[in-house]
Amino acid sequence: MNKNIKCYLTLCIAAALQSNLAFADEPAANTAKASATEQMETIEVRGIRRSLEESLNTKRFSDAVIDSVSAEDIGKFPDKNIGDAMQRIPGVTVVRTYGEVNGVTVRGTAPEHSMVLLNGQNVASVGWFDLGGINRSFNFEMLAAEQISGMDLYKSVEADINEGAIGGTVNLKTRKPLDLDSGTVFVSAEAGYHSNAKEWDPAYSALGSWKNDDETFGVLLAYSNEESKVYRETLSNFGAPNGVNLTDSNGVTHDSYSAMSSILFDEDRERISSQATIQYAPSDALELSVNYNLFELNNDHINSAMFGIVGFGTLDGNSITENSNGVVTRATTNGAAGPGAAPLFNNTVLRTPEMKTDALNFKVKYVADDWSVDFVVGQSSAQGRTMQSSTWWGDTDNAANAGYTYDVAGALELVPTNSEYLNSHSNFNIFQEFTYVNYIRDNDIDYYQTDFSYVLDKGIFTTLEAGLKYQDQTFSSRGDYRDVDVNKAIADGLTLADFNGGFVSGLHSKEGRLGSLSAFPIANRGLWDYAAANQATVTTTLSQFSIDEEITAAYIKGNFSGEGFRGNVGLRIVDTDVLSTGEVDGQPSLGTKSYTNYLPSINVAADITDDLIFRFAAGSTVSRPDYDDMQMAETISVSFATATVGSPDLDPYKADQYDMGLEWYFDSASVLGATFFVKNISDYIETTAAIEDYPGCSETCLVTRSRNVGTADVTGLELQLQHDFGNGFGLQGNYTYTDSSVTNSAGKTVPLNEVSRNSYNFSVYYENDIVSTRLAYNYRDAWQREYNGSGSASVNDAYAQLDASIVWHAMENLDISLEAVNLLNEAMVLRQPDYGNVVHSVDEFGTRYFIGASLRF
Repeated sequence: MNKNIKCYLTLCIAAALQSNLAFADEPAANTAKASATEQMETIEVRGIRRSLEESLNTKRFSDAVIDSVSAEDIGKFPDKNIGDAMQRIPGVTVVRTYGEVNGVTVRGTAPEHSMVLLNGQNVASVGWFDLGGINRSFNFEMLAAEQISGMDLYKSVEADINEGAIGGTVNLKTRKPLDLDSGTVFVSAEAGYHSNAKEWDPAYSALGSWKNDDETFGVLLAYSNEESKVYRETLSNFGAPNGVNLTDSNGVTHDSYSAMSSILFDEDRERISSQATIQYAPSDALELSVNYNLFELNNDHINSAMFGIVGFGTLDGNSITENSNGVVTRATTNGAAGPGAAPLFNNTVLRTPEMKTDALNFKVKYVADDWSVDFVVGQSSAQGRTMQSSTWWGDTDNAANAGYTYDVAGALELVPTNSEYLNSHSNFNIFQEFTYVNYIRDNDIDYYQTDFSYVLDKGIFTTLEAGLKYQDQTFSSRGDYRDVDVNKAIADGLTLADFNGGFVSGLHSKEGRLGSLSAFPIANRGLWDYAAANQATVTTTLSQFSIDEEITAAYIKGNFSGEGFRGNVGLRIVDTDVLSTGEVDGQPSLGTKSYTNYLPSINVAADITDDLIFRFAAGSTVSRPDYDDMQMAETISVSFATATVGSPDLDPYKADQYDMGLEWYFDSASVLGATFFVKNISDYIETTAAIEDYPGCSETCLVTRSRNVGTADVTGLELQLQHDFGNGFGLQGNYTYTDSSVTNSAGKTVPLNEVSRNSYNFSVYYENDIVSTRLAYNYRDAWQREYNGSGSASVNDAYAQLDASIVWHAMENLDISLEAVNLLNEAMVLRQPDYGNVVHSVDEFGTRYFIGASLRF
């Protein structure tokens, strides 16, 4: 970070503190948003209706286009997961990789194009899955819902909100001790049951808040710990069948999937959240606060798969059935193609991912008669540590135990030629693979910010805001690969019996076919000890890189209001300097990139009547490239005149976006609204191959790299209805239509990934002094999961989920709750239309039940 900027900000903060103490007894004046604050109702949030009222209150009196979710009470967020709650918001669909929400798609944009803030500031984040891309998406699985008091989703652009999202900006809010009654204590305990794993797991949380009699000093401490079972059952095909060209026993070649599997992902997850907040307000004019949050996620797991690899055996030419696309949908593989191969084998992958994210924030706020100033200094860091070991187990000596019949015309059928083979662990000996890998990811963010507001008396303008922010963020990834001596393991005669983890059975009950491989032997975690004791002394370094971004932003914003209208207009200027370091041919390499973005915005809310509001918003924003695209890397083949290159020489995604809507607030807890939105996205990034004069390759080298080559358009309509009937019953619903497309480098127009054209959410509730109940239904139609340059795509079937909850107010401060998530055990089905709509994978997560008790006093 620039030392001059550090010194300047330090001096400003010191001067502000000194002057603030001198004027501590002066009365406070209106803040920058005083006019809107005066209109807002003060609502004590307790129960579903009150929570919806507060959320609606925030939306109604905001100048920008936002949606809000509020906790029903301390420790009682509306859903089990922050992402689960977001799916109830218009324009939002969620991404479920392991049953829980781990990412959100906002208004037709990928999860990495939305941004998560904690109390208005950026939060560091890392992923854990070694095969997943390294992007900027925040992992919602990290966050326990108990400590979040609410969240706001900003859909339109405002100059004072951090840039970085072309989808939406989510601001999560934690509680403050001076906002709570002194001596507030909350404790809860819960047990969760997973229907597929048939296992109970505990969770508990606590919060305590105190402040002195003068309400000038307060302390809040909170902690939660949740253990849960993540149990995913998967049927899957691997390898696109075009160009596979497998030769059968009759000498005829065919297009076929190269592999298929029945998989059990069995994870023991522990999620820990801690918060400590101190507030000091010696007068109405001055407030100082320190807030620290720590989020931890440990998801130790075993990924057990029975794999069938067609090429490891001999394809029976008399058993083959093909579909109209010329793809083999049914066939039998006999024996083994050579020594040391097993067409049907067990692949066990053990991982111990450990992730931590923390955020420390110090804030000083001073309010004078006609101006106010905020100073913020903070830091956020994230660590991801994943150890992984992978092994292959099969009978490489007995061909009769190696064959199987597969059928991919439906969900997937994988039937062993000799089913007795699966009845004993000793039939599976180690072969071909035994690896030991270590992955390390780090993300660090330091920021310094000052915001100034001045009360104006200039026509329609009420306040003028301006600010400056400096942020230095670094993301690094590295790892090492060590082969375990597989020849020694073979010589030792290792079999699965040495690591007997029992048997699994009854898999794929929701979508599996009668003949599907649903039972097989599995290994236990004792594999770790053997792998650690027998790892190779020579370590191979995996791809490692570091990306440092220095971001300086300044903004100016004018808030205005008049007879029947209000809003803001502003400009944010952002300068970004990128330094990317890595290795090319074993030698250190670096690349740089600098760019400046000018981001104007305007938000207008007009009162057509007392209850009917018209909104218009327009603005420009950016989303920075993924870390994967920016890493320094280079692989050159002189003989083939090809090169694969990575570098930071990319511009950010840019979006010009527009909103226009009507909102009718026909009751304090009721609204009927419609919003039309448009996003025009330029500089879309795509991995392409093009002829270049590339040094070290040739003048006509075919270079594969990420480039700014595409444009995308998103147009949509959001409809929202919320109503309380006044007799305990109420409903909440929304529908979103999204039309999205991206024009790639080949001039082909395809849908954006992860975007459903139609999605809707509907929930009904009933509550009185004794009970509070809710039934929530979420639906999204088919969406594309991935797209590659060959033109093939994978498309998810429509997905629907039903959740339910009931809370019994047993005593004034005691609640007993029962909740169910994915009540109908809906499975996720992925198809490949280009190959005859073959089912590519089926993921089944099961239903989760929770019973708990909470005490508040």
